[in-house]
Amino acid sequence: MTGSKILLESGTNEVELLELYLDEGSGDTYKRWSFGLNVAKVKKIVREADLKNFSGRKQDGSISRVSSSIDTQNPLVLGMFEFMGSVIPLIDLSGWLRMEPVSKDQRMVLVTEFNEIVSAFLVSGVNRIHRVSWSELESLQGNMAKYAEGTIIGTVKLTDPDRILQVLDLEQAMEDLNPARDRAALAEVEESVECVYQAICADDSRSMRNLVKNSLQRGGFEVDAYPNGLEIWKALEEISAKVGKTGLHVSEFIQLVVSDIEMPGMDGHALTKKIKKDPNLRDLTVYLFSSLITEELLHKGDAVGANRQYSKPQIATLVKQARVDLDELYKCKG
Repeated sequence: MTGSKILLESGTNEVELLELYLDEGSGDTYKRWSFGLNVAKVKKIVREADLKNFSGRKQDGSISRVSSSIDTQNPLVLGMFEFMGSVIPLIDLSGWLRMEPVSKDQRMVLVTEFNEIVSAFLVSGVNRIHRVSWSELESLQGNMAKYAEGTIIGTVKLTDPDRILQVLDLEQAMEDLNPARDRAALAEVEESVECVYQAICADDSRSMRNLVKNSLQRGGFEVDAYPNGLEIWKALEEISAKVGKTGLHVSEFIQLVVSDIEMPGMDGHALTKKIKKDPNLRDLTVYLFSSLITEELLHKGDAVGANRQYSKPQIATLVKQARVDLDELYKCKG
């Protein structure tokens, strides 16, 4: 696999998930765990044995090559290797998930690209690709939500055979490996106190949700944040009802929506499509903010009516442009 050429219809709330797995133990204690990852984030799948110029961790814990993208001193970074002319980190996915190390037999490496970072994750193997609706992805609840917070964004039930596919929050993994990145991104946001706008945002990744909320607040917004598209749509339905009841324009209640694309319950494309079709909400300014803004996805965003689209982590640019757009529309009415 070298990237994904799959282009699902705009606003259908569907996603292609690559099923990967991690094996723990052996014999009577053997256990296989299945995980899901958006195919669009995967650049290539290679065997561990085929890695070019792999430079692993030395006995003193150091790595002979240095990457500026992540903290190479983190023990989850197993080493570096050459990929398409660049040196990228190999990350221990089982270690990040607090699982036992996977067997060394015939392991696979997933080369990924998202948030403008190319990296790789060591796994036991891959199975197949599943096309599912984001509505099938169930958010974690109760004790499971507390245990898996920051690693799993939700689960999908699969059949033949029956198993649970846990969808990974790899954006949080990259934040854990480079916590200074988000702090630096927030520091780039220009502070504004001239006018306060009302915004709501949605992102299933805890780290990104906090970054978006904090950045918008720094830029002069009052912000409500939600963990997925379904929850933010429920909030918007209430606003739509108020607009219908009072006859006021939607801008009297809210001026901006910032949404991730891939989320449980309802993805950003489906959310945008519903907003633009609602007669009470369609004038809302909607920005899509995702780790996956490719040429194909730009077309999908345009098709559902997104006003602007940004690739993570361009949060400073997003906030600055939001101020320009809203000041022009509403003449700084907050």
